[in-house]
Amino acid sequence: MSRFDFTHPPFTHLSPHERQALEGAADIVFLDNDEVIMAPGDSVDSLYVLIKGVVREMADDEVLAVYHAQDTFDARAMVAGVATQRFVVHEEALAYCLPRAMVMQLTESNPRFGAFFYASVAQKFGALAQNAGTRELQTLLTATVRDACSRLPVFADGQDSVLDAARIMKQRKSKSILVRYLGQLGMFTTTDFRDTILNELPASTPLHQVCHFNLITTDIDGFLFDALLTMTQRNIRRLVVMDQGEPVGILAQVDILSYFSNHSHLIAHKLERADTLDELQDIAGQITRLVGILSSHGVKAPQLGRLVQALNARLFERTWQLIALPEVVANSCLIVMGSEGRGEQILKTDQDNALIIRDGFDHPTLPGACQAFSDALARFGYPPCPGRIMVSNPQWCQHEQGMRDQLYRWLYLPDGDALMNLAIFVDAEAVAGDHTLLAHSKHYLNSLLSDDESFYARFARAIEQFDTPLGFFAQLLTREQNGEATLDIKKGGIFPIVHGIRSLALRHNIAANNTFERLQRLAENGHLEREFANDINETLAFLLGLRLSHGLADLEDGRPASNLIRPDRLSTLEKDLLKDALALVKKFKNLLRHQFRLGAVA
Repeated sequence: MSRFDFTHPPFTHLSPHERQALEGAADIVFLDNDEVIMAPGDSVDSLYVLIKGVVREMADDEVLAVYHAQDTFDARAMVAGVATQRFVVHEEALAYCLPRAMVMQLTESNPRFGAFFYASVAQKFGALAQNAGTRELQTLLTATVRDACSRLPVFADGQDSVLDAARIMKQRKSKSILVRYLGQLGMFTTTDFRDTILNELPASTPLHQVCHFNLITTDIDGFLFDALLTMTQRNIRRLVVMDQGEPVGILAQVDILSYFSNHSHLIAHKLERADTLDELQDIAGQITRLVGILSSHGVKAPQLGRLVQALNARLFERTWQLIALPEVVANSCLIVMGSEGRGEQILKTDQDNALIIRDGFDHPTLPGACQAFSDALARFGYPPCPGRIMVSNPQWCQHEQGMRDQLYRWLYLPDGDALMNLAIFVDAEAVAGDHTLLAHSKHYLNSLLSDDESFYARFARAIEQFDTPLGFFAQLLTREQNGEATLDIKKGGIFPIVHGIRSLALRHNIAANNTFERLQRLAENGHLEREFANDINETLAFLLGLRLSHGLADLEDGRPASNLIRPDRLSTLEKDLLKDALALVKKFKNLLRHQFRLGAVA
């Protein structure tokens, strides 16, 4: 049995031969309390991997990082050949001492191993994600439709009767058949058969009169996750599987659920059937559990965000339908904003929603319905917004003209939180009611925007609101919270990227809400260099993933999910990547200062 633990990055990427060579060259050293392992300016000829004990990385008297068992230090110093920080033993330790020459040789011969020492930010984060994805042989990200689709299609002709279809379905034990008619492809299901009977149509009715021809398809080599997302968004149970333009199978939602051991708990369909707020409260809890399951299986934060957005939209829509009268629903538009509108809120942090009411419509039950909606979401685990950006606040429950007046004031007469309110509204997404009411408001906002560079500079300046928690010599800057050193990853890392990309998207009239989509459009249109856009993309994905993992840990400990992370709980790799991520945030902020002429800011 190997004495060296190869289950931690970057050693997971070594071949059996490379592992044997590295283990043969490794020494085990004892490190006494307060021993200085390396100091600034020292020549570095080894990479250390702790077996037990605690080592501190110091800058003068400040603790920059704490290393525990399985942590590696100091890769940066090993590559440079000289130390920039002081490493001191805090609790007597045992460590593997890996010769620099051997490690450097492996970085040259094994690109995946070397990526952790030399690669670009995007490559490093990609390698980390790839490692996370190996927790199971197949995950929602790697599995394809081909892996789960085993139902061969059953065909009928459009001239066949409903009775013929019933016989075929019974014989083939199928709940759906594909119908060919005049070059079109349709589908007839048991639900259609039920509707045929309820509508008292004769059994001789031709199938082409009762089947559905507007089919939604998926490619056999497409990702299963995308198929699940399509079903959730479209509220359908089946997709036609295509291979090079030909139908080769039927993918039912139950197939996906079975393949992933019922990970989704049939959430989407439970939402459609829910008739009480008690049922919706239970479903809201299932969404959180689903996030934990999928995250543990290697699904990345951006994909999780879009799935949760789709489920939350259905949850909020159903809640509003149960609370508000039908005429209120029909004459209003319920919107979500901020991270929920962008599809980037994975765990329940706070509510960001509003209501736009059709001009000329009023109803005495409106205020009560809005308050009941905010109360219901709080009951479901979505905390009230500290800034009261909720439908229960009259400022965020406006008729069309009132919303237009508000947008005008935020734009031309900004005071207090006006520009941040505007930023939140820019991310708005309709979830219930008449979606055109939001479209009209956004169209009005776009008509107000011009080439006024001073406005875009004022709008973008919010990136300066929070300092990036990365000091000299790439040390992480923390603050004590409840006796622990913490770092606010949203303020320090996520917000500057999100708002910076939002500012660029607004300036260049890019309609997408999601930050990753905005980023892609900016790169495609030449407003951001492609490689730099890739680095930003991977950096944001990493930061969102880090916030998610710490938020899930908070929930497991009985605490509400927050934006605070504890760097001392990160692995060496994660700490290195966090430093890389925050360094890129600084670089992006400098680019924004230049583009929006924000002035020189240290």
